Amino acid sequence: MFDMSLTFDDFDAVERAVNQGIDSRLEGFTRSSFEVENVMGVWRLQCQVHEYELQILIRRLLEDGDLHSELLADDIVYIQYGVETV
Repeated sequence: MFDMSLTFDDFDAVERAVNQGIDSRLEGFTRSSFEVENVMGVWRLQCQVHEYELQILIRRLLEDGDLHSELLADDIVYIQYGVETV
């Protein structure tokens, strides 16, 4: 599992990616969990992304067309795989 706790723009980016449901590639999030929590007055998205679904999240973030989503995808790749994207 890939664990993340997100706020603000990261929260919104992941929420958009997950809420697409099953996409044209017949992929979706069925093994991961995403829960919204209020931590000391700040809304956070607590994520446990299954290893098989991490590539779906990264792809959808990159396809979002938002610079912030792309940067989040780059950060996830670096943290999980130790590789800097170009």
